[in-house]
Order: sequence, then structure tokens, then C-alpha cells
Amino acid sequence: MEELRDLRRRIRSVRGTQQITRAMSLVASTRLRRIERLVDPARTYAGALRRIVVDIAARTPPWAHPLLKPAEVAAPAYLVITSDRGLAGGYNAEILRLAMAHISRVPAGGRGRITVMAAGRKGRDFFRRRGLQPAKEYVHLPDTPDERLARRMAEDLLALYVDGRIDSLHLVFGRFMSRGSYRPDVIQLLPVEKAQQAGYQDRGQGKGEGEDEDEDWDGGENGDDGQDRNRVRDVHQDPNPGGERGSGREEGDGRESHARTDEDRGDFDLPLTYEPSPESVLDRLFPHYLVSVVYAALVEAKASELAARTIAMDSATDNAGELMERLTLTYNRARQAEITQEISEIATGAESLR
Repeated sequence: MEELRDLRRRIRSVRGTQQITRAMSLVASTRLRRIERLVDPARTYAGALRRIVVDIAARTPPWAHPLLKPAEVAAPAYLVITSDRGLAGGYNAEILRLAMAHISRVPAGGRGRITVMAAGRKGRDFFRRRGLQPAKEYVHLPDTPDERLARRMAEDLLALYVDGRIDSLHLVFGRFMSRGSYRPDVIQLLPVEKAQQAGYQDRGQGKGEGEDEDEDWDGGENGDDGQDRNRVRDVHQDPNPGGERGSGREEGDGRESHARTDEDRGDFDLPLTYEPSPESVLDRLFPHYLVSVVYAALVEAKASELAARTIAMDSATDNAGELMERLTLTYNRARQAEITQEISEIATGAESLR
């Protein structure tokens, strides 16, 4: 009897857990559908601004603007976006593992000046346990990413860079691929990289559902060795749309027209002019660009978190169902053995009364 009571108690407990995990999966899936509608617009807008910023960087010498100054790797900073809550499988662990891998590659001379900023309670607690007190903490993140939060984060990041407390800034977050997948990623925000340094990635390989070429807003450095891997296709526009292609000369002036390559002008060759100067445009544009990139990263991180939670809760629900089947089978066998024993005792007692 004691064994049967324990089995019934375990079955009720597992059934209750299964109901909770199923409800959490449904809630996460519903929220994911809402957040998923924000991913493409945020990614597209950040990508458009990224192209302009990179084009300005390609036209401006590094010494002409502080945002273009090459990093000395003396005081790097990392903004790590995780979640406030767990029950999302290995989502937070993968983000933090990637962040620590990049931090560990910082030369010994710069490790004492590493600045960590944590968005999400899981990341904050992780760095605190390892003696890396975050310089900025953003916890209790809203269920729907807020542009005001992104603006406050961008202002804090830019202030640290302008004050000279950091010389480079990297963003670590989960890139949303599809409802069934995400990928931890790292991108460099400061200093602004030129196109051939940014390592634009070709999303054509391994694309998830619903992805398009607008995902290239990051100019990410997802490769471990820092090499320019999986570069995007050349999207140069013809600077002389009315002339003949391949003639080697422009009409009207007879000057030789050289084909631009990635090594000459990077991955983008935008037919833009900047007034009064590229440097002044960068001054006005970059804060807005930084807000858009941080907002897009928050949106993608939230979508990745919800996708990971949906997958984890679906898996937990299935595991609970399998465990209930095994416990029910064990319970039925034990109950059958007990009933058989009771029948045998009754038969033996009746036989002894004859």
C-alpha cells in the first residue's frame, strides 16, 4: 500500500508539472508570435543605418573622427544581453559562454580594464559570481522591448566611450533565426569598422524560415578567428546607370572607370553625398544608429529567448508524458500484484473455513 501511495503521489506531481510546462509553452509561443513581427522591421532599419555608417567610415580617415579611431584593446567593453528568468534550455548558458570566450581572448595587458555591462538578471548574477562586477546593470527587462530602454542603454554606452573609459564596445546577444533556432552572436559597435573589416556574413547558408538579406545589419564577428568569413554578395550599384557596362570608360569625359571591389570600397558602394561633411553627418547619425542597433539586438534577444523557452517547455512536456506512462505502468503492475495477492488470501481463507 505504501508503494502504491508513493506512485500515485508521483503521478499527480508529474501531471501537475506537465500542465505547467504545457501552459508555459503556450504562453511563450503566443508572445513569440507578437515579438516575431518586430524582428524584421528592426533588423531592416538597423541594417539601412549600418550601411550608411559603414559608407561614411569608408570615406573618412580614422584620425578624422573619434568614433573611427582603431581600438587599442586596452579597455574593451562588452554588453551582454541575457534573460531575467530561466527555464529557457541552454539559451543563457550559450550566450554567456560566447561572452567569456571573447573576454578570455583579450590580451593580458587589457584584462584588468575589461568593462562588462549586463542586460538581464541571469547575466548580472553570472558575472558577479566570477568577480566581474558589471559597470551597468539593466534588469527587469520588459516583455516587449522598449525603445526608451534602448536609448538609455545607447546613451550610457556612448558616454563611456566618449569619456575614454573604454576603447571598444562589443554586443553579445542571441540572434533569432527562426521559431526553432537561434544563434549566439557578437558584433562590434565601437569603433566603427570599415566594410572590409566588419566581416559581413552571407545569410544564404543555413537560413531559417522567414529570414532575408536584411539580417546583415550586424557586420558581426561571429567567427572565432576574426577572419572575414561568409561575406555577403556584392551589392554595388552602378555609379553611371546611363552608361554602358563593361566598356571600361564613362560616357562624356573619357576617363577610365575601374570596377570597384570589396578591397577598394568594402561591401557597400552607396551613391550618397554628405553635407556639410561626412564627419558632421556621423556626429548626428551615430547616436540614432546606436539606439537602432541596441533596440534590434533587444528584439532579437527576446525572440531568441522565447523560442528557446518554447522548445524547452515542449521538451519538458513530452518528457513528463513519457515519465507518466512509465509510472502508470509500474503502478498498474503493483496494483495488479496487490489485487492478485488479496484474491489469493481470500481464496485461502475460504478454503480453510470448509
